[in-house]
Amino acid sequence: MKTTSWLLTTIRVLLNIFWYGNMILAVFAFCVLTFKISTDHYTEFSNPVKYPQITKSSPLTAITPDVSNITLTPDQATIRMHLNNTFSHAATAYFFLFAFEALVMSIIYQLRKFFNTIKHNAPFTYENVRRLKITALCFSLTTVLSILLGISTAVILKTNVKEMHLMNMVWEQSFTGLILGAMLYILADIFKYGFELKKEIGEFV
Repeated sequence: MKTTSWLLTTIRVLLNIFWYGNMILAVFAFCVLTFKISTDHYTEFSNPVKYPQITKSSPLTAITPDVSNITLTPDQATIRMHLNNTFSHAATAYFFLFAFEALVMSIIYQLRKFFNTIKHNAPFTYENVRRLKITALCFSLTTVLSILLGISTAVILKTNVKEMHLMNMVWEQSFTGLILGAMLYILADIFKYGFELKKEIGEFV
């Protein structure tokens, strides 16, 4: 018996769109990166930084009585530079491109398989437990990769910008991947319990 819920159908359609759309974007990103590295000597590089030496704040005018003491504080700036396409820089760019795409494709692939089993009313299986745990691991690894990307950016700035000791790099990494990974791992344990309970009932009958 198949489940024909409109919500599940919508999710499966969206996952299929994400699957093929991400493949197209991955190929496009690879081509653009390869073209840029092979045709130019440098790549545009930018990152926001905190610049505490700029301490002057400018007052702004309120147009309603609901607010007061509006100030514009120029304590954040953006470093822009031409980063030479050396072997190490190119290798780093390819590594993060392939790593992030591998994780995204793995997540979408496992979720597609998972929702296909729900379509056939067979959610409590060992394969689904394994799929959820793989998906949880991939989500967690996206956070690890983001941290590594931040470290890589910090190394580039520290080793190439003399005045970097006067500034602090703005870290934009979040722990959303770890949170989603933990939630999916808990869900995997729930499905494992349902699978074992279903197995026990089948053996009892």
